[in-house]
Amino acid sequence: MGIEEAIIQELKAQAMREGRNTGIQKGLKEGLEKGLEKGLEKGKWQKTRLFVFRADRKGMSVADIAELVDLPEEEVEALIQEVRLNPPEEH
Repeated sequence: MGIEEAIIQELKAQAMREGRNTGIQKGLKEGLEKGLEKGLEKGKWQKTRLFVFRADRKGMSVADIAELVDLPEEEVEALIQEVRLNPPEEH
């Protein structure tokens, strides 16, 4: 193998390493973004569950709760049944 071939091989190897590192960084960034998004959604849902639990406990109507949390009444009714059986932790 001549010097030119060795240089070409090293440049190819370097390009592969850089490409792999770029791919890893991109994957990590996308994974973190998706994880953060899911975490925020989970937190929002936990807050909604807690609000529905407290509102139901205070005797608010399903219609009023549905309006405040911007969910259909059917979903609120199901959520009320869920939180009555499995109350959320209050902080």
